[in-house]
Amino acid sequence: ESLRRRLAALAGVPVLNLPTDRPRPAAMSYRGATAFHTFPPELAAALEALARAEQATLFQVLLAGFYALLHRLTGQEDMAVGTSIANRAHPGLEPLIGFLTNTLVLRARPRGAQPFRELLAEVRAAAEAAYEDGETPLEQVLEALRPERTLSQNPLFQVCFSLLQAHRDALQLS
Repeated sequence: ESLRRRLAALAGVPVLNLPTDRPRPAAMSYRGATAFHTFPPELAAALEALARAEQATLFQVLLAGFYALLHRLTGQEDMAVGTSIANRAHPGLEPLIGFLTNTLVLRARPRGAQPFRELLAEVRAAAEAAYEDGETPLEQVLEALRPERTLSQNPLFQVCFSLLQAHRDALQLS
């Protein structure tokens, strides 16, 4: 059932055609880049307030903003973004040491004149549906969907989004 829902949500995802300064190489080099941005406390507080008002998470608010940016850069109205989720849903996995994650593919359909709150609602719903099916391995989704494979890009998504929240509270031990 979980796999069926993921397949229905991701069938026919188009390639994200980001504008680049040079042609895409014939094979991936894996020399991508990471962009970090730190928000001033006032902006972070305003984003958290928006999330609360819209019954969303801060991750979902920022992801909706990222989709809006991708839409502006590409003009595409259907796109997918990859993200990682902790894969420790079963109590038996909690004591294990190691990096247990699963990659989720989140699809959105931003439109040019769409109000941000409407996009946020769509992103929130898509994220919540993906979280419910978060234990479905990406490899299983790829095997079932059989997207066209090329050496020049990843199947299903070409960009990833991650939120790292650095808490600045000092650790205090008695």
